[in-house]
Amino acid sequence: MTIRWGLIGAGDIANKRVAAAIQMDPNSKLVAVCRRSEPQLQQFADHFAVSHRFTDADDLIASPDLDAVYVATPVDCHLPQTLAAARAGKHVLVEKPMAVDPVQCDQMITACDRAGVYLGVAYYRRFYPVVARIQQLVRSGQLGRILSIACVTGNPNSFPADDWRVIRARGGGGPLMDVGSHRLDLFLQLLGEVHSVKAMLVDSPDYEAEQVATLVMQFTAGAHGVLQSYFGTVDTPDRLEMIGTDGRITVEDLNQGDLGLYTAAGQKQESHPPASNLHAPLIEDFSAAILQHRTPTISGRIGKQTNDLIQMAYENAIS
Repeated sequence: MTIRWGLIGAGDIANKRVAAAIQMDPNSKLVAVCRRSEPQLQQFADHFAVSHRFTDADDLIASPDLDAVYVATPVDCHLPQTLAAARAGKHVLVEKPMAVDPVQCDQMITACDRAGVYLGVAYYRRFYPVVARIQQLVRSGQLGRILSIACVTGNPNSFPADDWRVIRARGGGGPLMDVGSHRLDLFLQLLGEVHSVKAMLVDSPDYEAEQVATLVMQFTAGAHGVLQSYFGTVDTPDRLEMIGTDGRITVEDLNQGDLGLYTAAGQKQESHPPASNLHAPLIEDFSAAILQHRTPTISGRIGKQTNDLIQMAYENAIS
């Protein structure tokens, strides 16, 4: 069986990676695409040779020729489009962050559970080999007792005030939601539940959402975490560092996968590059989950944990 996909939203991420990732997967076929702009829809569909073309998401969702939909639209669209897909009996893989807030996440989970369809969230960095290596180092005890984890990340774009990413009702927040969510998901994967979180925000003079978010958190297991996320900064790093009593690791660029390991035995440099298409393992896992009748690796419940943490941060924010 081949999973027949419909892609809702044919913007930047769909054009850069999602469409190609679906077409690369031997268990998947990209059958339909939706974009409101007719000229842009036709250009995208022609480029990827997609036969079924829609300017209305509801029409795509109603198509009997689909098994699953990938929702690559602004965050405020995730809830209604997921609910509609669940009613139509379609499995749903939704872009991150999962929804505007945890309440919407719960509604999405409930709808998919009741419909008997799978719900996944596109936190694709969980499939990075360098992340698997970090997890192995933590579990093996080579770093000793973990004391802290820290990430710095950003989006260099300077967004106009009418962009959905900087309108709270549409994107849920600013860089914390957009790029910070990916790193918080990794924090949860690597170190588990967060007990408490505090946040400091710097407002932007140009738009509604914050421009800088700095989070300090304490994990239930005892370690501390720090996340800094930015919008509109030149050459912002994508750095991760973890420090334990017996060693530390640094990854200067998560998308490259080069890892520095520092212990009493000395220094070691390792290379664990991700897939050439960062979304490919995500698509492969979700399609396999459908075929194997199992929960996808990054389920809706896992995706909601990041939204829970972000809401805690915003509720305890100082600006």
